[in-house]
Amino acid sequence: MRTLTLAVAALATSLSIIGSASAITEDTTNTYVKRFGAVGDGVNDDTFAFQQALAQVKAGGIVFLPDGNFTLSSTIVITKPVTIVGTGAATQLYNKNNQTLFRFVNVNDSAIRDLYLGSNSTQPGVSLIEFVNSHHNQINNVTMLGGYYGLHLQGSLLNTVIDLRSGTNFQGFFAPTSINNTWVMAEPFNGISANANTFIAPVLEGGTNGLVLTDGAGQGSLHIMGGTIEGVSGTGLTLTGTFLPSSITGLHFEANGQADIVVNNSSNIRIAAVASLPGGAASTPSISLSGDTRNVQITDSLLSIVSVAASTKRIQLQNITFGAAGGNYCAFANVNLPAVNPALPYGSTAYGPNNPFPGPIANITAVNVGDYCAGL
Repeated sequence: MRTLTLAVAALATSLSIIGSASAITEDTTNTYVKRFGAVGDGVNDDTFAFQQALAQVKAGGIVFLPDGNFTLSSTIVITKPVTIVGTGAATQLYNKNNQTLFRFVNVNDSAIRDLYLGSNSTQPGVSLIEFVNSHHNQINNVTMLGGYYGLHLQGSLLNTVIDLRSGTNFQGFFAPTSINNTWVMAEPFNGISANANTFIAPVLEGGTNGLVLTDGAGQGSLHIMGGTIEGVSGTGLTLTGTFLPSSITGLHFEANGQADIVVNNSSNIRIAAVASLPGGAASTPSISLSGDTRNVQITDSLLSIVSVAASTKRIQLQNITFGAAGGNYCAFANVNLPAVNPALPYGSTAYGPNNPFPGPIANITAVNVGDYCAGL
């Protein structure tokens, strides 16, 4: 018992040290922006203090941002592995000059966490956080408002993003912010694709588009586990021209304007345990598959409308319920499929117990798929 007590005490002490700003020893490894003149009053320009703090800290060190409203006038560029850490929503940063807030360039093994970032810019490309050919980095507990992009991944791979959220339903930011174009944009840059970036429990609400991944060079992939994308006026998740395996698991969609998931000319995708709750027009699809899209599995999910173009190949639906109990959800239960092809499963079978779709099937495999409202 004494050994257990000592172990618990030691753990509590270590957690206290990690969570306490005063426990960070200030030297050339760790530094505070206020040491270099940052005020954090929302009025004074703190750009120079941030630049000096980053110049001072050694690779692998920590730049600590205390509570405050920090106003910047130019982009903070990071070119060495450091950790930028705040206290959470009380550490707020804002670029007042229509520029990207943080840009990581050719950096590996950096982290940015516990911050509230904002922008009033609508200029294409202006971001809150930008990774340029930067890999193996981490974003953790960051809230975003405004900017053309929230997070922009340019030719960056194997980054981990944990608890990234929009501040639409939180507000409380000290300066005016714009309505964003895309919360997360991932695309190739300098011949490098955006591959194998992992998102854990993102909460992307409001704005125009949720998460967009584009490629076209036979690569491009992502992995999403949990979280929600809802209330965007455009699409929740868009994959265009991707080929490397991607997975979307446990993601909640609701009330998105144009579609929840759009897959175009992309392959090797697994969508599992997804809940898609309607909230827009009756024609808004849960999932739209188009172009030369191949080898997509949709499984263990609750959906409203799935649209499958005739140009797609090897599409599988398994353990799917269309429609949901309550409200008007059942009115949206539907699946839009290509013209009949009697040579394929269900191709000439009428809708009913032997065909779980209210329409003909072409180039699609379905196992244990039912319509809640039809009692199937």
